[in-house]
Amino acid sequence: MSEPDRTSEPGRTAEPTRAGEPDPIGPDGPGRSLPPAVTPKGARKKRKKEPKAASTSGPATPAAAESLSERPMLRTGQPLPRPAHPVRVTTVTAEECEPADHRELLGLMRDWRKGRATKKLGEVISDAYVVVFGVLLVGAMAVNVVLQAQTTVSQCATVACTSARLFLPWATVALVAGLALSMARLFGPVLASAAEGTWLMSAPVGRARLLRPRLVSALLIALLGGALVGILVTLLSGTAGREVAAWTIATGLSAAAVVAWAAAWQTAGRSGPARWSARLFALLGLAVLVLVVALAAGWTTFTLPGVARIEIAAAVAAGAVLLLVVCAVVAGRRLDRIERLRLTSGGSLVSGLSGAFYALDLGLIHDIVVERRAREKGHVRAMRGSGEAVRALVLREVQRALRSPAAVPTVLLTAVVPYAADALGLATVVPFLGALAVFVSLIPLTGGLRVLTRNSGLARTLPFTNGQIRRATVVVPAVVALVWAIASAPAFVGFGESAGSRPVLEAVQVTLLTAFAGLMGAVRWTTAKPVNWGAPMASTPAGAIPPGMITAPIRGIDMVLLITAPILLNLPLVVSFVIAAIVAVVLLGGFSSEGLQATREQQQKELERQRAARRR
Repeated sequence: MSEPDRTSEPGRTAEPTRAGEPDPIGPDGPGRSLPPAVTPKGARKKRKKEPKAASTSGPATPAAAESLSERPMLRTGQPLPRPAHPVRVTTVTAEECEPADHRELLGLMRDWRKGRATKKLGEVISDAYVVVFGVLLVGAMAVNVVLQAQTTVSQCATVACTSARLFLPWATVALVAGLALSMARLFGPVLASAAEGTWLMSAPVGRARLLRPRLVSALLIALLGGALVGILVTLLSGTAGREVAAWTIATGLSAAAVVAWAAAWQTAGRSGPARWSARLFALLGLAVLVLVVALAAGWTTFTLPGVARIEIAAAVAAGAVLLLVVCAVVAGRRLDRIERLRLTSGGSLVSGLSGAFYALDLGLIHDIVVERRAREKGHVRAMRGSGEAVRALVLREVQRALRSPAAVPTVLLTAVVPYAADALGLATVVPFLGALAVFVSLIPLTGGLRVLTRNSGLARTLPFTNGQIRRATVVVPAVVALVWAIASAPAFVGFGESAGSRPVLEAVQVTLLTAFAGLMGAVRWTTAKPVNWGAPMASTPAGAIPPGMITAPIRGIDMVLLITAPILLNLPLVVSFVIAAIVAVVLLGGFSSEGLQATREQQQKELERQRAARRR
């Protein structure tokens, strides 16, 4: 027996059908859903009520059903027209579908990015104007300074200046190539973001077509960066115009060639050759700097005419072009072999570093790079600690230094910086440059200090005060800095044409102050707290920023400059020793505003507890 129609029941009014619910009397039969309706404002309230009793018991006519139900409406208030004929559904088989091209996928991503832009055209033009004006202003100032320095240095005809013009471009090519290899191995050089790795790299499209523009971009960046460094160094050394152009092109092509070399090994799934090549180029650059020092000191003699220098630069550029073409072709053909995990790891590293650069947190950048290297190394053999009391922390730092074999030699190799600076006629700023080199190279040896100062909970588990922990973890870097001071002491005494420019006793004191300034700079940089974004903001022309963000980029450098400034200003050395003692007490004494506040709160609670006991 069929269910009676609700609209035909006597004494009952038909219930209106809501949008999206089954329409019992729709044109296509019962149970058909209506699309979401847009009804005129107040239509539901103004509808007249129907009489309670129906006049007939027969089925409702279409007109009655039309009046009793809510028809879907357009935004204009007109009823939605019904289709005159059934809608035809087209079925497409897999054989009829055409695969998407990589250009279509990239175009779709480009449309999504541009279609969600929030800035107006006027804001974009204003920002571009500010950027272009700032770049032109700073660039004009830099070019003016470089040209003036080039004019002044080119007038120097001593042996030191001649050796610098001859071999400093060689060292620049080697060091830039080593730096480019290190950066390429760290980031990829071919990389992709996490979203691109999930959506693009998993698509049934040739991966080589998607990655080839990224490879070309990496090569262009290396070419422009290497050329920029090459032109700066050659101009500052007083080299002539044609030789400047030759070595600039050679440096840029060398950087691009080694990046292509790293990309070729990345497609093969190996990073060892790129790592060892970077170390080889670094040692080659340091060897050239040692040769410059030897020429300035008169230990050896070597000369080349100007034409031969340009020919050597042309030969280096030709070799770089050959390596660039071969490695770029090999890498381009094997781009499909790069694993997606390797591509996305480089992209995630870039995104993390960009956020850290935005916050100007150099410590976070260091932590990200250290974590990346630890992941590449994988598992290591556990080493059992030894010793008692504070000596256990010292021995643990020795083990940490042995686990990174390149950390200590890197610090000792920077002892060539004072010699090179003195050979180039920069004897007045040798203390600052030497301390800066010690500061940068000692940071990898302060890992234990960074862990114990950033993780206060771990430090509280040790039965030592903050001062004892800091002094124990700084013993190994201090010993390495002392060895550096002994190795670089002759540079402060003077050699070559500037031999005996400073008494031996004074030179020893300056050497110790320089090494100590670098050590305190490393301690200051390591123990500095991150930027507190919850603190009150400071109003600047660039917007509201936290106060700690302004001083974050110069942490460590401020201690170097503070200790070496009296030496640069020819003040008595006692002033530098007093400043160094004050800095050591502040940084190694374990003083902390948070610790003092916690101690004060604890003392206040103890005082209140004693008062409550007296009242009882």
